[in-house]
Amino acid sequence: MNQQRKLLKNLTPDYLHDTNKSFDLPSSICFRVTRYCNAHCNFCLAPPDGAHPDVETLIRRLDWLLLHGVETIHFCGGEPTIHPGLPVLLEHVNAKGGKIKLTTNGITLSDELLKILHATGSQVKVSLHGNREHHDAIVGRKAFEHTTCNIGRLVRAGVRTSVQTTVVAGAQEVVEWVAGFCLETKVRRLSIMPFIPRGNGLTRREDYELSSIQRRSLRELVAKKRRAFTGRLDLRWLDFSASPLLVAKADGRVILESSTEARDILIYQIP
Repeated sequence: MNQQRKLLKNLTPDYLHDTNKSFDLPSSICFRVTRYCNAHCNFCLAPPDGAHPDVETLIRRLDWLLLHGVETIHFCGGEPTIHPGLPVLLEHVNAKGGKIKLTTNGITLSDELLKILHATGSQVKVSLHGNREHHDAIVGRKAFEHTTCNIGRLVRAGVRTSVQTTVVAGAQEVVEWVAGFCLETKVRRLSIMPFIPRGNGLTRREDYELSSIQRRSLRELVAKKRRAFTGRLDLRWLDFSASPLLVAKADGRVILESSTEARDILIYQIP
């Protein structure tokens, strides 16, 4: 976070347009492989917008990011696993000495991708939002079976796997359910993310947004469960509204994303 503040302090109009500028980005960045997706989440932070670059374009952008101080590439989307070039991209970053993270809805996980995730030492975060009924309803399709099955495959393959759960208004009980699932499947880390009114979430704000009382109650619950699960499950609070996220978008823009698009800050356009 200190790296992001330092970067923002140096921003000027000339800085943004000087393609010869020498500077270092923070050590980790979210890299949107595509904005296509195989789910229809009602709260999606980055809904489909048509951007789906080819492998050559993505490799060029990855090389640029690694050259400018990024050490960890966090592949995200859209849904990154539906991009046919993802295995090549993972191997490329690994060969360049970069570290790899991947956030996925877990619906699709080929044997080839599973093998490469293990071989490259990748860390994988899978989105799981509650039991079958709740999860399928909130992601807009029957996905629970695929996602939970693939979490099991990742764990058995020795891939470092965690779970991320978005909590919407009236669904605080999912914390207990997902924590139990993680303990049962030997997932060691669970991140709880309160709903953010961004992307698709803007249209569902009235239904999904937590009140200040609900948000405080949820955070207290996470803190309580974190203490209860010490040594068994690393339970974390993840709130992007409090901590902006540096993102390389599928169209090549580097953006500091906040809780709403109106507060986003353009950092650079990758040449």
